[in-house]
Amino acid sequence: MNEADNDFDLFSYAEAMREQEAAAADPQQPAAPAEEPEDAAPALTVRVPPPKALNRSDFLQLCVGFLASLSPDAIATFVPVRRIKYQVTAAGFWLGGTPRNREVARTAAVVFFDQTDNCFCDCVDQKALLEAIHNLRDEKEKLEAEIRATEPELASTNDLFSEFRSWDYASSRNSAYQKLRRKLEKLQHTLHQGSRLEHIRRAGAADLCYLAVPAGLIAPDEIAAGWGLVYLNADRSFTLVREAELQSGVDPHNRQQLARNIAVAATSAVLFAAGVDHRGETVSYRKLPRRRRPQ
Repeated sequence: MNEADNDFDLFSYAEAMREQEAAAADPQQPAAPAEEPEDAAPALTVRVPPPKALNRSDFLQLCVGFLASLSPDAIATFVPVRRIKYQVTAAGFWLGGTPRNREVARTAAVVFFDQTDNCFCDCVDQKALLEAIHNLRDEKEKLEAEIRATEPELASTNDLFSEFRSWDYASSRNSAYQKLRRKLEKLQHTLHQGSRLEHIRRAGAADLCYLAVPAGLIAPDEIAAGWGLVYLNADRSFTLVREAELQSGVDPHNRQQLARNIAVAATSAVLFAAGVDHRGETVSYRKLPRRRRPQ
């Protein structure tokens, strides 16, 4: 190696050191781009496909999954409440009593709707009623904040975290809040009177009634009092937004009838999955339905 080569190497080394010191002194300064070799392959752009939209089969699966999370003793899909006209998406029941005499102690129904029009009565001005309900929402939240400050005894003592504490607003002494509450319930009753949800509730067969909708389709204060609200999320999960209240006026005979309808619907599903057709005394067999692969 000659002297000229040595001079060139020392200069290059000193220049590189100065660039490193300047970059350390000013971290905002962008680093010099590294030189790519001439024969380097072009960078590949990886495109991630958007999440697949849920179809009705996916929503049905989520409805059954939510009902299963409540741990009933029996579940079936597409169950008539009392008549064929009032069919629910999924239903289940719990057994009670003694081991020798088990009886149906409680029933639950889940109704799935993917359009807001199906949730309300067709004979009323849905837009005007929903607007009136929305106008009362902010006032209701302000009064509830006032109740939390003036009536701390209404807070539940069983909650672990205070920020998630539940409150018994119905027992408040705030007359303005009680007046607003009655007005809101009246608007909800008008919005739902004569709807399919109201017919299902008035059938007197389901102790717990849940409405399942795509996430965000309707707000909790837009559904009738007593109904639970379940959001079916795009990531194939569900969220219980509002718990259902025990329905009053459920007749034990109607409860037993719903349990029998659940048993009949479950039997039909089992026969279909097994490839068995049963009509009267005739039993025939067909090819088993193709199983869907999990995605």
